[in-house]
Formats: sequence, structure tokens, C-alpha cells
Amino acid sequence: MKPTMRLEIITPDNEILDAEIMSMRVLLPDGWWGILPGHAPMISYIHSGVIYYQIEGQTRYIALYQGTIEVKQELGEQTHVLILTSAAEEGDDLIAVQHSLQQQAARLEELAKEAEVEFKQIRLALEKSLQNINVTDISL
Repeated sequence: MKPTMRLEIITPDNEILDAEIMSMRVLLPDGWWGILPGHAPMISYIHSGVIYYQIEGQTRYIALYQGTIEVKQELGEQTHVLILTSAAEEGDDLIAVQHSLQQQAARLEELAKEAEVEFKQIRLALEKSLQNINVTDISL
């Protein structure tokens, strides 16, 4: 049996994958990296895109919206790959996975815009309330 490694992908809402895999390819800032069991420890940023991985002789895909990757190997233990991302979609159909991720990314961008508007409204309200405070009204 070929050696395996553990691939774990987590979003703030869900655990997308926790599986024993044989190999994977991921796009990092300096290009495509292949990761196999026994890979050297590393931590890196991940661009938005697709991860390819092999499980039981089958290629599967995970589309993800940016994130971080950590590869580590404890003494005497198998390689563990941990990916933290804000959104991810897993499957065996590359086109469907990419489409689903695009929808999730659009939703995240919309939520970020809404949060920015709310922040600006709260900041403006705070600034107005601070302007209305009369220094003579404050007793020490």
C-alpha cells in the first residue's frame, strides 16, 4: 500500500475535508507545488484556485477562496496538511466545483461590502456623539 498523508480543509463554518490522500498539487505565490507524504514542513499563503488531490487512485478537486496552508510531520507520524480558508468546495467535477466557489466568493464579497457600510455608519454615529459632548458636562 502506498504511503498516505492527512489533508484537512477548514472554513469558519465547516470542515470541508478530512481524508487520507496520496498526493496533492496546490498553487502558492511562487507557483504550483506538489506535496507527497514526507514533505518538508512549511507554511504559505494560497491563491484562490483549485487544489488537485489523489485519493484511492481517483483525482478530486477543491476550489478555494484564498487561505493558508501548513504542512507538518511529527516525529514518527504521517504528514499532515492543514488548509484554512474562508470558502471552499470539494468534488470530482472540476467545472461544478469552480462554479460553486465563484458563487461563494461573490457572497463573501457582498457580505464584506455590507460590513464596511455598517462600520462606516457606526463610526459616523460615534463621531457625531463625540462632537455633541460638552466638555463642561464632564465632571471629574
